[in-house]
Amino acid sequence: MKPQRPVFSLETVSLDLYTLEAYSDSTLFLSSAITLTLNAQNPNKVGIWYSSSHLEVLDGGLPIGTIRIPGFLQPAHSSNVSVEIRVLFPCLNVSQIVAEASLQDDSRKNMFQMKIAGDVGAHLLVFHIILLKIKVALECDISIDYKELTMKNEVHTIGVKHHTASFPTNPNTSFINCALALYI
Repeated sequence: MKPQRPVFSLETVSLDLYTLEAYSDSTLFLSSAITLTLNAQNPNKVGIWYSSSHLEVLDGGLPIGTIRIPGFLQPAHSSNVSVEIRVLFPCLNVSQIVAEASLQDDSRKNMFQMKIAGDVGAHLLVFHIILLKIKVALECDISIDYKELTMKNEVHTIGVKHHTASFPTNPNTSFINCALALYI
């Protein structure tokens, strides 16, 4: 039987911490920490151990954030492994992003475009024995219509505000195109 690609689906997005700084020249900066909870499914007969890794979030080729992925195991024939991933944006110039998006043609006028790139180490496991070590190079182009993205306040606690993002179901409001390369 031919190996199948593991499946990852987004379960929740939580805005754990954010700081907005506005300057007198109307420039707005955002620093934030976001937690993504993914559901990982592995339909294969072998388990997959992913090494902890960092991916870069890029805007126009410049790094704007980091994605921290913990090491985790996707057992063989598993369908419900939860993985929490942290996304950190230390100082994002929101004014510049909105200005660049407004210069796009009408069909992409409100779209924020970014790229995610990096390598993830993976180990194929059978009976807790590593059969093969591979590196997966990931590159994704992501476009999100920032006017369709809404935030819903869930809980207010001292010092930290938890929010849940609501992503529209309209397929024209976001676009993800990913390419993978495997290195043995």
